[in-house]
Amino acid sequence: MTTHAVRVNQLGYPAGWPLGATVVSDSPTPLRWQLRDPSGTTAAAGETSVHGPDPAAGETVHTVTTTAPASTDPTDWVLVVDGVQSAPFALGARAADRYRDLARDAARFLYLQRSGTPIADPRFGRPAGHVGTAPNRGDGSVACHRADCPRRRLLFGCRGHDLRGGWYDAGDHGKYAVTTAVTVWLLQHAVERSGDPNLLDEARWGLEFLLSAQLPTGDPDAGMVFAAVHDARWTGLPLRPDADPQPRTVRIPTTAATYGLAAVAAQAARVWEVHDPVFAARCRTAADRAWNAATHNPVVYATVAEAADTGGGPYDDSDVRDERYWAAAELAALTGAEEYRYAMLHSGLDPVAAVHEGFDWRSVLPLAQLTLALGPGWTAASAATGARAVLATASEMLLTTIAAEGHATPYAPPDGRYCWGSNSRVLAHALTLAAAADHTGDARFFAGELACLDYLLGRNATGFSQVTGYGARAVARPHHRFFAQAIDPAYPPAPPGVVVGGPNSGLDDPVAAMARSGAPPQKCWIDDPGSWATNEVTIGWNAALALVANHVATHLAPPRSLGTPRAA
Repeated sequence: MTTHAVRVNQLGYPAGWPLGATVVSDSPTPLRWQLRDPSGTTAAAGETSVHGPDPAAGETVHTVTTTAPASTDPTDWVLVVDGVQSAPFALGARAADRYRDLARDAARFLYLQRSGTPIADPRFGRPAGHVGTAPNRGDGSVACHRADCPRRRLLFGCRGHDLRGGWYDAGDHGKYAVTTAVTVWLLQHAVERSGDPNLLDEARWGLEFLLSAQLPTGDPDAGMVFAAVHDARWTGLPLRPDADPQPRTVRIPTTAATYGLAAVAAQAARVWEVHDPVFAARCRTAADRAWNAATHNPVVYATVAEAADTGGGPYDDSDVRDERYWAAAELAALTGAEEYRYAMLHSGLDPVAAVHEGFDWRSVLPLAQLTLALGPGWTAASAATGARAVLATASEMLLTTIAAEGHATPYAPPDGRYCWGSNSRVLAHALTLAAAADHTGDARFFAGELACLDYLLGRNATGFSQVTGYGARAVARPHHRFFAQAIDPAYPPAPPGVVVGGPNSGLDDPVAAMARSGAPPQKCWIDDPGSWATNEVTIGWNAALALVANHVATHLAPPRSLGTPRAA
C-alpha cells in the first residue's frame, strides 16, 4: 500500500445506524480494521471492501461499513485501518446530541447575518450594519446608481427605497431576493413540517425584507420585487458591516424575485395563520400581487451584464419556469384554485429530474415537491401522492449513487465537474432523502441522509469537515468580511456550525486556481479566506444544514427546540 488515509464523519455515528468510512489504499486485497474506544480497546473489527478507483477523488479507495454500537464512553472513538488511525468521533447518544447542537448552531448563523440591527452576542456581536451611521451609507433610501439602467426613467427608478433589514447573503454585504426567498422557505418549511414555531422569528426577519422590496400600488410595475441591494463596488476583507463606506445600489425588479415572494408569502399565509392572522393576511395579499405581477412581466431577468462592475453577485437566471411552478404549488396549497394547479401541469418540467438534480436559488422546483408532499391546506390528495412518489423515485436514484461513489456521496454530476456550492447539492439531496424517509417509513432513505452528513463532516477527499467547529480537522478560515480572524486578529473567528461551499471544479478565484489547479473534482477546495469560490458561506446553505441536522436529531431522540439563541 503506497498511500492511505482513513476518512470518517468527525461528528459521529448514532447507535444502530451505519458507520461508514473511506480508506485511501491501492491494495488489491481487503485490509483489517478495528473500532477502538477511548481507552484503545477494540470494540469491533472486520475487513474493508475494495472499491477501486474513485474518479471524483482521484484516488483508489476501500470502504468500511459496519453498524455503530451503543457506548457508555461516547467520545474519542477512532477507526484504525492497517495501522492508520482516523480522526476521533462520537458514538451513540452523544452523536445524536451533537446533531442537535449542530442544528442550533446552523440556525443561529442566520441571526448573526442580520442587517440593520445590532447583533447581541458576547463573541460574535457587532453594531447594526447599513443603517446610515457614518461611514456607512445605509439601506434606508437606496436608488439605482447605474446611468444606463433601463428603468431609471420610470417613476420608481430615481427615488430612494427603504430596504433595511434582511440578511447579508454570504461573506459580503449584499442582500438578494432569490436567496432570501429560499432561506425563508426552508425555515417556514421546518415549522410546517414539525410544528415547532421557534424558527418563525428568524423567518419573519427575512420575509419582512422581501415584503419591503415589493413595489407598491402606483408604481408602473406594482407587485414586482427588487432583485437585490448591495454595494456599488466590491470591498475587501476584513470589513465590519457598519464600517462599509460604499454607496448602496438597488437592482431592478425581476420575474424570478417576484415569483419567489409569491411562493414564500403564500407559504407564510398558511404557517402564520395560527400565530398571527393579521400578518398571515398581509402575506396572502402580497402573494396574490406578486403572482399577478410576475404573470404580466414573465421575462424580466437578472443578468450578468446588469450586475457588471458592481459590488454584488449577478444571480442571473433566464429560465423562470421552475419559479412559477414553485409559486403555483404554494398558492395551490393555500387556496386550492385551479389556476395554480393548471400552471403546474403545463410547466413542461420533469419533477423527478429536478429533484434528483437538487435545488438551489436558480432551481427551486424541488421545494414545490416538498410542500406538495406534506399535503398542507388545500393540496389535493392526488398532488400529495404524486409528490411523495417523485421524492421516493429520486431518493432511490440517490441511494444508487451513494452506493457507487467511493466517499458515499449522493452528488455525482454527469460531466464529473463539481459545481460552485457543491456542498449545498449534498444538503439538498439530504432533504430529499429525509422527506422520502418520513413519507415512506423506509429506513434506507434515512441511512442515505446520514451518508450525506458523513460526507460533509469529513468522509470526503479533502479530509476536512466542511462545517466550522465540527470535527478535529474542520474548516476554520471561510471567506467572510466579519468572521475574519484568519486575516486580522481583531475580528472574530467563524462561529461553529457554518457550512462552506466546498469543492468547485471551476476554481473561479485566484487563490483556489493557484493552489488546486489540475486537482480532481472533490479536491478543488481550499480552506483559505481568499477563496470565495470554494470557501464562502451563505444563508441558504446554512438554513438547509439546520433542517437536515435537526431532522436527524429528532429522528434519533425526542425533539428539543431549534430556536435561535441570542448569545453563545
